Amino acid sequence: MAGRFALGTTLRGGRYWRREGLIRSQLRQAINAELVRVSGVSGAAMRWTLKGYLKHVFFRLGIKLIWPSNLRFANLSQHSGLARITRIKALWENGIIRFAPVTDADREAGQRDPLSAAPGPLHDGIRESYGRSDVKARRFRPKTNPENRPYRHVRNGPKSAKVVSAEAEAAAE
Repeated sequence: MAGRFALGTTLRGGRYWRREGLIRSQLRQAINAELVRVSGVSGAAMRWTLKGYLKHVFFRLGIKLIWPSNLRFANLSQHSGLARITRIKALWENGIIRFAPVTDADREAGQRDPLSAAPGPLHDGIRESYGRSDVKARRFRPKTNPENRPYRHVRNGPKSAKVVSAEAEAAAE
């Protein structure tokens, strides 16, 4: 296998293993074709990392991507699942995801703070840590219980919720 394939070509002769891959390829082709049309530069291609997007699309071509704020800006391969990629394609076809010219204010803001020029959020946020997930469960003990017999006492674990709500905190005060 030598190098990258052109969009729409596969090792299987243009056939895709799943419908998700076909829709993703069609979406990439549509986005690249629109970028070529809007910029007037043949061979222009969308970049899906922040650094590549800023260098090759935002500053060089003077075009920004309008992207929904509730959808993570990442390579389309990172958006897995038929429902999600179909939703992104529908947003593209309805004009919610689109290209627009970069204004001077956008360009200045992007030079000062590159994260402000990102089309959308770059991650889904930091998940809350709730501690161990096996608090009420016993772990297998190969030395003391090799036959995995039932234990003598039941461990019920903590009875409180994992997170204290604002209402419960206000009621406690």
